[in-house]
Order: sequence, then C-alpha cells, then structure tokens
Amino acid sequence: FNSWKILSDLIEYGPTYFCQFKDHLGHPESVEMIPMAKTKILASQAMDISNSTVSGNINSVLELLKQGNIEDPAECDPLQRIDVSEYIVLFHSDLGTGEHLQAALQQCTIKNTPWNHLQHVIFIPSLFHLKMASIYGLKPGFHRMHQLITHSGICWCLDCWRVQVKKNESSHVNLDAFAASEPLFDNLLAMADVIAKDYVADYRLRRMRSKDVTQHDGENKNALLLNKYMLLYEELSYAMNIGDIGQVEMCVVSEIS
Repeated sequence: FNSWKILSDLIEYGPTYFCQFKDHLGHPESVEMIPMAKTKILASQAMDISNSTVSGNINSVLELLKQGNIEDPAECDPLQRIDVSEYIVLFHSDLGTGEHLQAALQQCTIKNTPWNHLQHVIFIPSLFHLKMASIYGLKPGFHRMHQLITHSGICWCLDCWRVQVKKNESSHVNLDAFAASEPLFDNLLAMADVIAKDYVADYRLRRMRSKDVTQHDGENKNALLLNKYMLLYEELSYAMNIGDIGQVEMCVVSEIS
C-alpha cells in the first residue's frame, strides 16, 4: 500500500507531467473484501432514555430490539415475533457505550433466562470510532486532524520524492526538473518502492535506537516515524472506504503493536 500511496501522491499532486500516468496507477492489492450485498435498513424511532446509566443502556437495547420486532420469546406469540435464542444481535457505537453495555451484561448475569441476561447482545466498536481513537487526544478535533494528517502527509511524501530524485541525479534539484527529464512509469514504480523502503520506519529503527546517542540522527528518526504513522492512517481510511476488512484488521494490528 505504501508504494501505491507514495506514487499516487506524486501523480495527483506533483507536476502536471505525472498526471498522464493516472490510468496506469490502478489500485493496491486487496486482502479480504467484504462481499457486496444489499441490506435492509430501518430507521429507529426516537427514545426518551438516558444512556448515561447502566439501566438506561439496558432499556435502550430492549427498546431497539422491540422496534425490530424482537422481544422476550417467553412472553410473546412465536408466530408474531422473532426468536433470537439461537442468534446474536450486534450493537455498535462508541467505546463509552461499549463500557456501559459491558456493565449491563455483568449486571444481568444473575437473571434466570438467556433473554433476561442479554445473552444475545454482542457489542462491536464502529470503525469510525477506531479512526477517531487513532488520533485521539489531539485538541483541534477529529475533522481538523483528519485534514491535517491528509494534507501534511501529501507534503511529506512529495518532499521525499524531491530528496530521492536529487539523490539519484544531482541536476534534479526539484520535482519540476525531474518531470522535465520525462521519466517512464516503470521508473516511477521502482522509485516509489525505494521511498517506501527507505523513508518509512520499519524493523531497522531498532538498530538506529541501539546505537550510541551521539550517533543518532534524531531528525531522520522522527521523520521515518511520522511517515509510518501518516501512511498507516491513510491505509486504514482507504481500507474502510473500499470495504477491505482484511486490510483493516492488519492496520489495527500495526496500530497496537
């Protein structure tokens, strides 16, 4: 993904010469796409219930199930209601709601039937809140931070191209000079792979940290880490947008590792 994104930024935001390769760019290889399927969506009615308490969350769950024609199988006509005894019902929201639901499940464990101790309720965090958590704690807010990471990442990427093309040919003092040399698409692909390897932090960062502090290039180390986390955020956003759940899972593992 990193090589594709690095090349994509050059083609889309670099000198106009590179725009001709847009049709050659394609898409990065997918990991595990969610199958395309049409789903039925029903809007729920407003509920006058406080979700700030455990009991309020329990009532919200029961009311949402009721609106979906799902109620306690012991108290309703089986021909008129949906029996969820052999199924689970997925609930997704922010992490705060997840904590309330977990507390609700613990509180209901002493109940005498599967329905009453909410055996069927399974909480899953929404992917949007996963994105928020990846930049959590940054004061400007999610929308501003999303734009900042996106735009700064493009600028950093183009600067990596500038450094690399000058390293390859000293006369290419900037990207315009590089574009004037009319490089081929295959050459750009190879260079994108080099940039993804040399300008993004990986296992080699440990070797850098193991060196004596006097031999550290702190500025380079920080730049490598910044590129890594910006590209990881871009990969997570891209995977969520196209429905590649396998790639999302890989990004989550990288985020917490």
